Order: sequence, then C-alpha cells, then structure tokens
Amino acid sequence: MVLERPADVSDDEVLVVARDHWEPRADAVEHLSVGWGAHHWRVEVAGEPVLFLTLDPDLPRHTHASLEAAYASAAALPLDFVWPSLPTVAGAYAVPVGRRTASATRWLEGTRPEASVEELPDLLARLHATPPPATARTWATEIDPDLPTRLRDLLQQRWDGPLGTAARELVVEHLAQVGGWSREHSRLLGLLDPSTYVVTHGEPHVRNQWLARGQTWLIDWESLVLAPPERDLATLVHEGRDVAHDPQVVRLFDLEWRLSEIWSFAQWLQGPHAGDTDDHTALGGLTEELTRPHFGER
Repeated sequence: MVLERPADVSDDEVLVVARDHWEPRADAVEHLSVGWGAHHWRVEVAGEPVLFLTLDPDLPRHTHASLEAAYASAAALPLDFVWPSLPTVAGAYAVPVGRRTASATRWLEGTRPEASVEELPDLLARLHATPPPATARTWATEIDPDLPTRLRDLLQQRWDGPLGTAARELVVEHLAQVGGWSREHSRLLGLLDPSTYVVTHGEPHVRNQWLARGQTWLIDWESLVLAPPERDLATLVHEGRDVAHDPQVVRLFDLEWRLSEIWSFAQWLQGPHAGDTDDHTALGGLTEELTRPHFGER
C-alpha cells in the first residue's frame, strides 16, 4: 500500500483540486493509507465524506490520456455493479496536477470482502458481453521485448539507496529467468486476435471488490481497456474457479503483470529512496514477482 504521504502535494492543494473540479462546498480532506501505486483522500463537506479523490503518478501504465479514456468508458457502462468516476464541472474525468492525475468517485460507505465474492464470474461475464464504449482504448503490451537488456543496463548503474543492494542482488540472481519469461511473453503475444477483444476491468481481484448498499461493486476502473477476456479471467483461474479460458492467454497475462512489476520495482529501488514503508513494500513486490510460481504451478 502507499502508506506515506506524497512529499510534493499538500492536503490544502488537494482541497483546492476537489473544490475547483468536483465539489465547490468541500471544506476538508484526509489522506488515506489505502491502495497501491496512487495516493487517496477522503473529501468532506461539513464533516460528511462526499468524495474519494485519487492522485495517480504519471506512469507508462497509467498516463493522463489513458486514465481519462478508462474513467470515461467505465462511466458509460450500463452495468449496475460499476462504481464509476465522476466527471468534473468541465466534463472531464481526469485532471492534471503537476506530474500526477487527479480523479474522483462519490464516497461509498462499505467494506472489502475477506475473499473474492461468489458472483465475480457472473459480473465479469456481463462486463465482457457489454458493447464497448466509444472512448475505450485497445490493450497493448507494456513489455519492452528488450527488457532483459534494459535490466542489464540498469544493473550497471549505482544502487545506492538503503534497499538498493538487496534489490540488485535479487535481479542479478534471477536475470536469466527474466530473459526466458520475456521470450515466452513475446511468443504468446502472437496468439492474440484483436477482433475477439472485450471490455475488461484489468484487476478484478478482491482488493477491487466492494460490499455496499446490499450488493457487490467493482471499483478502481483505471485499467479498463478492450482486451482478451483472459485479462480478467486470470483472476478467476488464480482463485481456482472453473471458468472456460485459454491457458496460454492466461499465461500471457501472468507474464505481462510479472514482467511489468519487475521492471517498475527495479527502477524504483535503483533510484533514490529513503527506505520507508513504501520502499519496503516495493522490495517485497520485487521479491514476490521474481520468485512466485506462475498460475497453475506449485
């Protein structure tokens, strides 16, 4: 989780963003230590929570343009389990804030389930059968086919942060495996047929399920794109659900996630860092992705 406050954005600045773009009556915000990869605030009016505001960093996975497209698409879905982002007063869904992008949903009082909900396969089937919104983007891999070379180049640089040495040793130990995964990933990409792509959430796991108002909601739609259904079904396969799927495409999306996380965490820990809670989480993530089994393996 992102537990640390951002060093370059104050609560007062977040309050101004909320007032200017979503709720002019907002009078207080509170930073929340929830989620991963972004910062979140509760926005209040007269002591009552009204918005859940997010600041996403500018990353290849989530740019301002991709977030705008994803949130606009989610808001257009005619599905009663989608908890979408809110448009701004100007009609957009994403707002640039320095090097980050702000978005907001209405506050939804509820709880996260302890385990993935029983109805998740049905929710995903309905999502995948929905006609694509005009704003939806098409999935493309984030993995550079030269990833092993880029990692080797990264290893030639200094890893001076508190966790840098441990992270570098992990990457060195597993570099050959990363090369094999990268080659397999490139091969599996050739199996895809874009004409079969459907609307996908991208991360429908338990952390993006929410119990409120007597039902289950899927939240956090920043990864919505048109893609093979296995992009979502991989979650069900990982949970041991009996769903029809192409095992090779599930394998592809396992590799897609694993390789993108390895590159992201390696860059993070090679660069300047303080050794705080988030940095230790990044080292744990790097360790997990370099050592865990693939789907279906033990």
